[in-house]
Amino acid sequence: MELATLGEGQVYEFVPPKPVPPCFIISPGSPYVSQGQAFTDFTTNFEVVILAGSATNETETDKLDELITNAIDALETWFIDEVETPTTFDINNNLFLGAKLRITADKTL
Repeated sequence: MELATLGEGQVYEFVPPKPVPPCFIISPGSPYVSQGQAFTDFTTNFEVVILAGSATNETETDKLDELITNAIDALETWFIDEVETPTTFDINNNLFLGAKLRITADKTL
């Protein structure tokens, strides 16, 4: 996925036990795969959680905004369905400031 080209943090393809921000955590969306317009067309859905840091102060908020903007630019071949409101994510009892992107891509067999 194009997020690795950003150079702004680790890209995880699973939820790590203890993520190190800034980072991007990619997971399947719901539905993961759905039928497209034709028999050989389908749509894949993913969620990308962007974590800026463990604080909720202005610095981390500014960093999150920058990470979101850069991720949207890097994902130019994907459809950005939405960016959820920034919030605190609890991952294995560690709190992080972050936001969730929902992305899709249309594919043909």
